Amino acid sequence: MKNILFDSGPIISLTTSNLLWLLDEFRKKANLLMTLSVKRELVDRPLETRRFKFEALQVESLIQKGTISVLKDDTITKKALELSNLANTLLSAHGQNIKIVQIGEMETVAAAMLYKADAVVIDERITRTLLENPHGLHLLMEKRLHMQLQHNEKVLRDWEEATRHISVIRSIELVTIAYEQGLLDKFIVDIPNSRRELLESILWSVKLNGCSVTDDEIDTIVKTEKV
Repeated sequence: MKNILFDSGPIISLTTSNLLWLLDEFRKKANLLMTLSVKRELVDRPLETRRFKFEALQVESLIQKGTISVLKDDTITKKALELSNLANTLLSAHGQNIKIVQIGEMETVAAAMLYKADAVVIDERITRTLLENPHGLHLLMEKRLHMQLQHNEKVLRDWEEATRHISVIRSIELVTIAYEQGLLDKFIVDIPNSRRELLESILWSVKLNGCSVTDDEIDTIVKTEKV
């Protein structure tokens, strides 16, 4: 069975879009995994607050019934430290390295490598770009920081070699797959263009709840699905 690693962002997007129940359906076809750091962000810390406690309880219920498994492996943190050190020496300005990622963000990537995951689910743009298009990260970070940056060619090659087998998907792709499989048909109602309205509503919901996706990408998905 396939192994799918989840970062915190996609689970937050699904939870706040009332779509977390989809993970029960995906679990029938793949092992769904998260790291301890992701669990801390989604469950442990929010349980100490009032604002996100209910969302934390929803995620914890999936963990307790086995829908999502939490990886407890010290080698993940060690590997994540190596990856974060590598990523954070990729770009520099005025002779100083630019910090791109935190070690917690790299734990999901490290776990995906160590457990030979078929895919890693990440919504956050910088980490996703770092994995999918590390060359393009240079321009993205320059736009965000409003300054010229330099990149280290050797570090770039080492990073690409280390991460080249990792496949990235977002929550936007997850809900599109759910739509294609008919998992959301119970929300089709008697209104004009009901299937199109359903698809657009779930795509915009995960976008507005944190998934990094452009308006053009949503339009392309809707046109591709021919609804």
